[in-house]
Amino acid sequence: MPRPTISLFITDLDNTIYDWLAAFVPSFYAMVGEAAPLLGVDEQELLDDLQAVHRRHGDSEHPFALLETAAMQKRFGATSQSEGVQILDSAFHAFNRVRKQNLKLYEGVYDTLAKLFRRGVPIVAYTDARVINSLFRLNGLDVKRFFARLYAPTHLAKELDRSILDDEFVRLLPPGDRKPNPQTLVDICADYRVPPSQALYVGDSLVRDIYMARQAGLHSAWAKYGTLYEKSLWPQLVRVTHWTDADVEREQKLRDEARGVEPDRSLDKFSDLLDYFDFEAHHPPSARSA
Repeated sequence: MPRPTISLFITDLDNTIYDWLAAFVPSFYAMVGEAAPLLGVDEQELLDDLQAVHRRHGDSEHPFALLETAAMQKRFGATSQSEGVQILDSAFHAFNRVRKQNLKLYEGVYDTLAKLFRRGVPIVAYTDARVINSLFRLNGLDVKRFFARLYAPTHLAKELDRSILDDEFVRLLPPGDRKPNPQTLVDICADYRVPPSQALYVGDSLVRDIYMARQAGLHSAWAKYGTLYEKSLWPQLVRVTHWTDADVEREQKLRDEARGVEPDRSLDKFSDLLDYFDFEAHHPPSARSA
């Protein structure tokens, strides 16, 4: 079959360009193992506390969630964030140490992004994850240089230095923007003045990513490799997830709606993109001036 020409490349981040589960879950449990004795509770009680914090914020990756746990309040009472960080310093260090060991790009990601960048094709990230966490990973993995923009939902917690937004790299979406939202992909294409038929979206979820891309009229590629994570990590994540019963019900409805959806291409590795699509800059480009 002929290879479509792509002039705008939009990608998911977690479990698409790096293995988020392998980085986050072991780091989180290393932190809990270090923090529990400091707080005078067992690990299961602390996990319950952390899940409550995650549900309060609607995010399983809420920064410094330990400081908001009932165990922390009971043991140390009211403390400033800087004081709390000092008290739990060894726990946060454990998280950072394991994350540094485990956070890695998937095979072929760096070289493929570099090739698309050199060809002048805008590379855009669209994620449900918090801006602060996404920026940390893009910078830490040395790939932010290849991206033209990051689209992510605004979170209610005040966590961003407004200077981060000054260069227009980050485009904040409404707090309620959650995948699958085909309109967001259509809007991104409009920002870059590229028709959806010349844009490609890549993600690891058939329901949230591929179904969304198909609804928006974009080409789609399923990061199949992103689903091949260590299976023992999933129940550990679910143990502390922010998901409510309503979230689970919504997910099931989405699965029913997306039943039978097929990507244009399935990827065994990220670099397979170069075998399935032709990437060519759109003229005139709009990129950061969009």
